[in-house]
Amino acid sequence: MLKQLLKYEFKATKRLYFGLYLALALLSVVLGVTFRQEHALAHSTSFQNLEVILMIVYVSVILAIAVLCFVNTIQRFYQNLLGREGYLMHTLPVNENQLILSKLLTSMVWVLCSGLVGIVCITGMVSIGVLDAEVLGTENWDRWMQLWGMLYGELGARFWLVTFWTILINLARLASLILCVYAACMIAHQFPKHVMVAGILAFIGLNIVENQIDKLLGTNHVNLFMDITYRVADVNVTGVTYGMTPMQTMTTAFGAGSGYLFCFVVTSAFAAAYFFLTRWLMKNKLNLE
Repeated sequence: MLKQLLKYEFKATKRLYFGLYLALALLSVVLGVTFRQEHALAHSTSFQNLEVILMIVYVSVILAIAVLCFVNTIQRFYQNLLGREGYLMHTLPVNENQLILSKLLTSMVWVLCSGLVGIVCITGMVSIGVLDAEVLGTENWDRWMQLWGMLYGELGARFWLVTFWTILINLARLASLILCVYAACMIAHQFPKHVMVAGILAFIGLNIVENQIDKLLGTNHVNLFMDITYRVADVNVTGVTYGMTPMQTMTTAFGAGSGYLFCFVVTSAFAAAYFFLTRWLMKNKLNLE
């Protein structure tokens, strides 16, 4: 039944996203062409105004996609499960786990797709506007290969390990963030007269608690790709202990791999806590009247 729920979710949301994706792709091509003609028409005021307008529209579409990801995550959960549609959804032969997972997986897919589409479109715009056969022919690709070799050589065998854990930890963090939104929605549902205020306060409160625990455990040290390599792999190299966190202690004693695993487990624990809180409130405190 989870498969059917996912199919329904994607069918209900794909038009919004695909329309913005198509607009972004078309604008990327148009902007790339205008950048290529910039030198020839540099003295044309009309062309410059057009270029500025296109850039504003382009940035607006990117922002619209980002806002859509956030708003759609809240709207699809609250209206579909806690609003009028909830009367139908909760009569289906599915349990709370499947309802929550269908919303979570759909939101994660759209967030990841939006990020990928944004990267591809921006890369395409730059390629069309800047790169040509002459530039590609004269580009010194050996320098890029040397830079890549230096990066790989600096990280050594940890390169693919760091890449793997970076992806895994950030996927867990994305799931945790979305589930935190769901938990905040369920808490806000308990205060029907002050839903918005209660939801915002609940979300802020949950994030404050999570951040404090992160700081206490030291898992807030793991952020982006290069940050993981620096902060985890090189922790406490001098052997000096100054208020070491559990994250630093584990990394120093068992190596960087244990630090990545510890961070992933902690992040997954937060996601699980939000999931079970959402499920418990939905099962025991749901009020659709």
